[in-house]
Amino acid sequence: MEQFFTPAPESKADRRRAEILRILMEEGGSTVIKDLAGRLEVSLMTVHRDLNDLQEQGLVRRVRGSVSAEKTMLFESSYIYRSRQKVQEKKRLARAVVAHLSPGNAIMWDDSSTTYHLCDYIEEVTPVTVITNSLPVMERLHDVAEVDLIALGGKYHRGYRGFFGMACERAIRGYHVDVALLSATTIQGISLYTQDEQVVRTKLAMMEVARRKILLVDDSKFHFTALMHVAELTAFDIILIGGQVEGEHLRRLEDAGINYQLV
Repeated sequence: MEQFFTPAPESKADRRRAEILRILMEEGGSTVIKDLAGRLEVSLMTVHRDLNDLQEQGLVRRVRGSVSAEKTMLFESSYIYRSRQKVQEKKRLARAVVAHLSPGNAIMWDDSSTTYHLCDYIEEVTPVTVITNSLPVMERLHDVAEVDLIALGGKYHRGYRGFFGMACERAIRGYHVDVALLSATTIQGISLYTQDEQVVRTKLAMMEVARRKILLVDDSKFHFTALMHVAELTAFDIILIGGQVEGEHLRRLEDAGINYQLV
């Protein structure tokens, strides 16, 4: 049986906060904070510290002793949340990418939870150079034989678990790579959108320096909205799509002459 890897949180606090998010997402409504402390078998003070951290990230909302998950685009962008969604589809997408890579490639790799899963298959195409702003990818590949890992610097974003900003963008533009692997928040029509300007700038920089550009999206990407335009889908050499996508979306891609593959 195939086992699906979920990135391990960094610490006991991270594991506890991930569990808080899981409880809140599963229950849907509000949860009494005191009851939450009991379920986690920790003090009320500890839970309040965790909720302070999650609230700063825009993931939860507290009202009169209760807490609920904040269903916003920032919540969708939280790495902890995203890494637990559509895992099977993301694994299939990552597996399909291997056919588009070759030993010796230099690969620019974004911070998405979708592209992360290529870590499971990267040894099939080694030796390769991987250049990334994703901390989970760095943690996973730093000691893999025949992966020449280059970490992009910049300002660390705790919610995205990646590095961004001017330093990161400058570093990206110092390279020329064979392939850029990207994902994003949503597809609207034949355009790619995400919710954060710094993420847009990073993805655009990666696309600029890549000879080939590959986009990985699961079917949920056709059902969200986001504020910031990233690029037209025609900018990508191929789009790998996982899950069950409605026919109207696929017809729109075909009408625009966009190269895509269902996996």
